[in-house]
Amino acid sequence: MCAKKIKTLLPRYMRINDTKRNGVIYTPEWIVNLILDKIEYNKNPLDKKIIDPACGDGNFLIIVLDRLFNYSIDNKLTIEEIKEQLNNIYGFEIDSNSVKQCKDNLTEVAKSYNIEYTNWNIFNIDSLNKAEVNKYFKKFDYVIGNPPYIRIQHLGEKRRKKIQKEWMFCKSGSTDIYIAFFELATKLLKSNGKLGYITPNTFFRTNTAYNLRGMLTNRRCIKEIIDFGYHQIFDNATTYSAITILDKNWDKNEFSYYNFDNDTNKINFVDIIKLSTLNNKQWVLASNKDLKRIKEIENRGERLGKIAKIHVGVTTLADDFYIFKNPIFEDDKAIIKLKDDREFIIEKSILKPIIKASILKSADEIQNRYIIFPYKKINGYNQIIEETELEEKYPYTYKYFLAIKERLSLRDKGKQNYITWYAFGRSQGLDTSFGKKILFPPLSLKPNFIIWEKEEYTFYAGYCIKFEGDLTCLAEQLNSSDMTFYINYIGRDYRNGYKAYAKNFIKNFGIVNLGK
Repeated sequence: MCAKKIKTLLPRYMRINDTKRNGVIYTPEWIVNLILDKIEYNKNPLDKKIIDPACGDGNFLIIVLDRLFNYSIDNKLTIEEIKEQLNNIYGFEIDSNSVKQCKDNLTEVAKSYNIEYTNWNIFNIDSLNKAEVNKYFKKFDYVIGNPPYIRIQHLGEKRRKKIQKEWMFCKSGSTDIYIAFFELATKLLKSNGKLGYITPNTFFRTNTAYNLRGMLTNRRCIKEIIDFGYHQIFDNATTYSAITILDKNWDKNEFSYYNFDNDTNKINFVDIIKLSTLNNKQWVLASNKDLKRIKEIENRGERLGKIAKIHVGVTTLADDFYIFKNPIFEDDKAIIKLKDDREFIIEKSILKPIIKASILKSADEIQNRYIIFPYKKINGYNQIIEETELEEKYPYTYKYFLAIKERLSLRDKGKQNYITWYAFGRSQGLDTSFGKKILFPPLSLKPNFIIWEKEEYTFYAGYCIKFEGDLTCLAEQLNSSDMTFYINYIGRDYRNGYKAYAKNFIKNFGIVNLGK
C-alpha cells in the first residue's frame, strides 16, 4: 500500500524559525534547501543516513524529512517502507528541551503525510563529548547543519578543557567551537560521505583555524564554497557566513568558488580555485585573475611590513574615565566631566592630546581630545608614575583616580592584568603612539591613511605606521586604488561593506619607488 500524499510542503506553522533563542541562530529555509541541493540529497535519499549534529528544534531535519517523504511517495514506497527510511534521520542536540521540540516537529510533519511515527533518532547529547557520541556512533552518508558559534573561552572551564583535550582543531588559541564540528564531521562521514555546513567565514583566515584549513586542502575534499561576505543571512544576529560543501570522495585539487552579489542579491559563480593557490596561513578566495593581481601587488617592491612599523594605539579599557573631549583649562588645572555629569579638577600637565583614529577624516581635523597619562619617561620609555609620586606631584589627579578606583577595578572582568590599579588596561602604544606617523582606522569603506605630523599627540581606536622615509609618498600608495582592490580580498568583512585594515591585512602590501 502506498502512502497518500497529502502535502508536499511543510505546514506554515512548521516553517523554519530564523530567530535567535538560547544562543542558537536559526537557519533560513532557503539556506537549508541550498545546502541539501548542493550535497545532492534530493537525488536518491533512500537508505542514506543523514545527521545534523547540532539539530536544535530540527530546522534542517524537518526539510530533510519533507524531501524524504516526497521522494518515497513519488517512488511508490509503502507506509512500512517509508517508516523504515525514517530510521536514517539522526540528530544530536545538547539542549533537552530542543530535543523534545525537534521530535514533536518531526512527528507533526509525519502526520501531515498521514503517517504515525514517533521513534525518532534524536539524541540528547553533547556532540563534542567523544564518550557520548561513541554511544550512538554510526557512519553517515551526509552531515549537515549550522553548528553553534561560541567562543571557547565563553564555555565553562570543565567543558572548555575537555574540548581542548579531545579536538585537535581547538587545542590552542581563542577558537570557536564550530571549528570542532568540522573535525567531528570527518569522523562521522563514510568514506564517500558529504558535508554541508553554514558557518562563519572566519575559518578562511584566523590563526586558530590553521589546522582546519590544512586538513581540508590535504584531504582534497572541498567541493564548493559559497562566501556571503558582509551579506547578512540571519536577521537577528550579525555573522559573516559561508557555506562549505565537502565530499570525502572528491579527491580533486580544485573546488568551485561562489560569492554573493549584494547589488543583485544573487549567488554568483566566481571561478574554479586550485588548491595550489591557497596558502594555509590565510585563504584568499578570488578569481584566478584577481589572485594573479594580488600576488603581483605583494611581490612588487618591498612589503609594507618590512620597511615600516605598524602599531596599535593606547588601550585603557576604560576610555570614558581617561579620555575627555573639550576639557576646560584654567591656568595649570583642567576641569573634566564624566558621562554621569560628575566634574573633577586635575592637573593640566598630566594630560596629553590624543586622536581617535577611527573617526579621523583629515590631518587638519581638530578633535580637542585629551587623555590622562599617568606615565613618565625613564631611559627613553614611558613607565608608570609610582603611587607616592602621583599623590605628591598630581594630588588632584590622584584624588580623581581614588574616586573611580572601584570602576577601574572592573576592567578585564576584575582580573586586573595591569601594572597598577590606575595604569592603562594594556601597555601597548605607550611609546610607539607618539611622533610623526600615518594614522588609519581599524574599519573603513575605503583606504583612509592620514599623515599626522604633530609629534606630541598619541592616539587610540586605530593603527599607525611609523616610517623613516617620505610619509607623503607612502600615504599616496596606501590610499591608492591598488589598496582598495587588495583589501577587498585580504581584509575581513564587516557590515555594510566595511573592511578590516588590521596589521595582518596590510603588512604584505607591496610598496614601490619609495626613497628612504
